Amino acid sequence: MTRSVRRITVCLDGSPQGDALVRQAAGLARRLSAGLIGVRSLERPCPSPPETFARGTGAIHEVLEHQAAEEQTLARAAGEAFAALVRPFGVETEFRPVWRDDPQATAKAADGDLVVLGRPRLPGLPDALTADRLLLNASRPVLLIPDDWTEDLGRRVLIGWNGSPAARQAVDQAVALMAPDAAVTILVVDEAAAPGTAADLAGTLGAAGVRAEVRQAVSRGDGVAEAIVAAANAVAADLVVLGGYSRSPTVERWFGGVTRSLLASARHPLLLSHVPKATREAVDDDGAAAGRGARDG
Repeated sequence: MTRSVRRITVCLDGSPQGDALVRQAAGLARRLSAGLIGVRSLERPCPSPPETFARGTGAIHEVLEHQAAEEQTLARAAGEAFAALVRPFGVETEFRPVWRDDPQATAKAADGDLVVLGRPRLPGLPDALTADRLLLNASRPVLLIPDDWTEDLGRRVLIGWNGSPAARQAVDQAVALMAPDAAVTILVVDEAAAPGTAADLAGTLGAAGVRAEVRQAVSRGDGVAEAIVAAANAVAADLVVLGGYSRSPTVERWFGGVTRSLLASARHPLLLSHVPKATREAVDDDGAAAGRGARDG
């Protein structure tokens, strides 16, 4: 349980909120000795009115060349702005311009070990760079940081625990973000996890040098997401960790709605991880095979 973060991807749009997010991501990259990839969403320049009336191969070619030059100028300026924001942090950087109509935008943001996004969604980002799309299609953990967040994160951590593969993966990925003296609370709401799994997790974290305690909560009809937020407030959490969009019928009822609610309303930094269906089924099959082997033996 010591997964390292070598490269962090931050999705930005050039807005003041996006600039603040880049500084947060750069500070995290410096703390983790990680590189930082800036994925900047850009709008393609519109052709001028006379250019829209271009006719003939030569004229059209000239318009296309002019458009390409303008795009290069925009991308270069955006890269220089990103470099200026990150320079004080002294981290290794890479810049990737992404046009809002680029069908490969999700893939270009999925290269790092962690994707950092702003909350609420930055106004200039396309749908391809939203938390939903990156979680479900890019198979990368997503860290959402509120736009008014100014603290470091990873000292007071709340884990929303239901024992699912996604929750286990989220915890594994969160360990790298935890400070050496982190205080971790493992929260189980409405008996969502099998008895003993939360205590086992606390023991595993303890063996990794992270002190953790288990707490139980009852939603009492207010909703699981609300119970998680209340617990995060109670411990002044600077990081909430949970698995996102689990797809087994039982877990989806418990956790799928929680993911959507927290994406919409959480005011704490939020680390989400998703396990694709094929991966979950392979793990389940391996576990079932191991169980049959043990019984046969």
